Amino acid sequence: MINNIIVFLLSVVFIYVAVFTVYFAVIVCSSFFKPKRKDEIKNEYKNLVVIIYSHNNEKTIVNLLEQLNKQNYPKANYQIHIILDNCSDDSSNKLEFVGGAKIWRLTDDVPFGRDKAVSWLLENIMSFKNIDGYVFLNANRIVRNDFLFNVNAALQDNEVVVGSTEIFLEEAGYSDKVWSNVNEYNTNIMKIGRSNLGLAVPIDSDITAMRHEVLEKIQCIDFKDANAELKYSFLLVKVNFIPKFVPEIKTYVSSVDYELRRPQFTFKLALFTHCFNLKAIKNIKFCEFLFSLFKPNPIILIGLLVILCTYSFNYFFLFDFPWSVFLAVVLMISFGVSIYKSQLYVKPIIYLAACPFYTLSGLFGESKIVKNLFKITKKKPKANIDKITVPVNVTNGRNVFLCRLELISEDGFKKAVFKYKNKKQESVQSYVRMCDAVKNITDILAQHGFRMKICQSCAYFTPKIDGTNNMVKGVCNREAVENPNCSELPETLLWSTCDYYIPEEVNKVIDISSYIKNR
Repeated sequence: MINNIIVFLLSVVFIYVAVFTVYFAVIVCSSFFKPKRKDEIKNEYKNLVVIIYSHNNEKTIVNLLEQLNKQNYPKANYQIHIILDNCSDDSSNKLEFVGGAKIWRLTDDVPFGRDKAVSWLLENIMSFKNIDGYVFLNANRIVRNDFLFNVNAALQDNEVVVGSTEIFLEEAGYSDKVWSNVNEYNTNIMKIGRSNLGLAVPIDSDITAMRHEVLEKIQCIDFKDANAELKYSFLLVKVNFIPKFVPEIKTYVSSVDYELRRPQFTFKLALFTHCFNLKAIKNIKFCEFLFSLFKPNPIILIGLLVILCTYSFNYFFLFDFPWSVFLAVVLMISFGVSIYKSQLYVKPIIYLAACPFYTLSGLFGESKIVKNLFKITKKKPKANIDKITVPVNVTNGRNVFLCRLELISEDGFKKAVFKYKNKKQESVQSYVRMCDAVKNITDILAQHGFRMKICQSCAYFTPKIDGTNNMVKGVCNREAVENPNCSELPETLLWSTCDYYIPEEVNKVIDISSYIKNR
């Protein structure tokens, strides 16, 4: 019995190793191809907005601004916005002396944080005319004179692009050297290989650029931490905005200033659980991106293959010994070629080999058993659930029914539940944003001939960037329609309702004022 269980488990491991060995080999081969670089920009220079978040980065922000002012890119086609989030250093005075940027000072008692600060700024500047793209940059970076030229070239054919980071080792400890070499290896092999295959890469809020139409559709950013960036990347891929890695968009950072951010394994598992469904399988790139969450380090693959080869040589195994040897040969050749391609030598290879131990120690530290055993943190509830219930009106064209809409946030993922008497309808899946969950409920009701009379489906409603990534806020344009001289528009929530509701499709067919007149 025990032997059968071992054989079954090793068979599962073999399939896992076989899939990711082939996957790794394909990416390594792809990394050797160099797509043709378009030196000539086929369109006019895009109007770019560079957004830099800074919190006490006096040491680097001034130099970065000077470098951005010296770009070989038409000055009239880019503007620089720097957010100083409760800075206690001399950043403000020094930046004013350099000039060339719009400085936004946040002076609350507590720092906003990058996510909310950038969302707040976007809310203020997205209405500006003639903006083609946004460049998000960390204040600790160094850029070359061709930085914006390369960003502009990449945005010609891609909606979202992610740049590369090169780490200068200064006062570096052992862990700094490990992650620096891992970063170099991933850049030269994994990211370039994925880019050449047209596959998505996770966004990096330290160096990411996107077209204006992306923010117009998504209506939010989520740069809170590595987990949020990964979740936001899946949102982009889901709506077919594939983040592409572009190695020509280079930034440089000292190891002293560099902050390693990696998504937690438990979060990846939760993300996979919430996103994997029949719709995900139909979207090939989304499905691949989802399964890439569990791609192992090649060193771990080699270790697993050693175990498989040893077992299959001495004992009965579902997959014969030659199959294990064949996979081991493919993997070793692929890994050797990748080392050659990334130009790593003896010491860097040792640092690269140490990465799995750091990763496993991180997973070990995330384990609830370990945390409880060593009392690292207090035991937390099984799930972090927030729930609110709001009243909504639903009509079938003749009668109006008072119903309830339950809005649920569970471990960062959103779903909506529609209730009427003893009947209920849940959104078909969990979503990254609450607005998508509510929209799904609205669409389900519409399929059955019912309309939910809420702001989100009203022609007056315009969504508003929300730093929490829920996109639940917006403005009502009714007063502006009735009074063109109106200067301020009232804010509202997407599930709110009132007596002035107009179906959203009216705005696409006839003028709102005409609809009101003839109603």
